[in-house]
Amino acid sequence: MSRVQLYPLKEPIYHINRHDQIPPKAKLLGKCVDKSTGRDKLYVLVKQDTFLSVLISYRAGPHDHYYCKQYDFPLRVLEWFPWALEEFRKSPSEGGLHAGAMTSADMDVDGEMLCVQNTSDGYALVNRSRNKQDPISDYDPVDISLSWDFLYKDGFLDLWKSLGEKYERGQL
Repeated sequence: MSRVQLYPLKEPIYHINRHDQIPPKAKLLGKCVDKSTGRDKLYVLVKQDTFLSVLISYRAGPHDHYYCKQYDFPLRVLEWFPWALEEFRKSPSEGGLHAGAMTSADMDVDGEMLCVQNTSDGYALVNRSRNKQDPISDYDPVDISLSWDFLYKDGFLDLWKSLGEKYERGQL
């Protein structure tokens, strides 16, 4: 599927290869385990200067191979995402999007264009200003799929909100 790049891409930030080897200049903000997929995935939230890196690590395959994927956003996403998700979930009568809407409008969050999308079992947080692939071969925006169970039952949204409150108070 060909995707259209609508915005200039930001330079990649430092890539962390392992969730348990956070660089000295980075700060661990929190962790949460997603048990909703049948394979436990550890989500680690790391502050890197003015950015949030979400690391997702897990083991898979016949040799129990270790994977650690990184998704980068401006740090202000900590306060923006819970608000944007709440707005996205509003019904049309409450001022939300039209019935059947699959994506919110792109919003500028500290110079990066973010949106929320519907998935089959939850929501996705998308950063259209960053590319998953480095070096760039094809444009593929950064997006994290978050199941409803992980967000609401496993407490990931609560963790995210608490970090957003700390961000708002200048405590990060």
